[in-house]
Amino acid sequence: MRDLGETIMQKAYYAIQRLSQIEGIQCPRFRSTHFKEFVVGFEGTGRTVAEINRALLAREIFGGKDLSREFPELGQSALYCVTEIHTKDDIDRLSEALKEAIAP
Repeated sequence: MRDLGETIMQKAYYAIQRLSQIEGIQCPRFRSTHFKEFVVGFEGTGRTVAEINRALLAREIFGGKDLSREFPELGQSALYCVTEIHTKDDIDRLSEALKEAIAP
């Protein structure tokens, strides 16, 4: 179980690092550690979470849970989840798809 937990945390942190490198996207840090779920902010992209999720779905990728109604203080943000079933290639594919989804 420990190995599984560590794997999930490593993959989540890899995803946070990859997505944070995309201009306009930020992954806010909270006071607790991230296990598998983390927030991705899209305020700097000029796009809504709904627009981004539609663009991702067109690429056969499910986007994050839209948090903009439940947590308006986070702006256009979504909750993403990475587990042991997601590969590095999956995360890299998500990163590239997000870049395309927010491109002007």
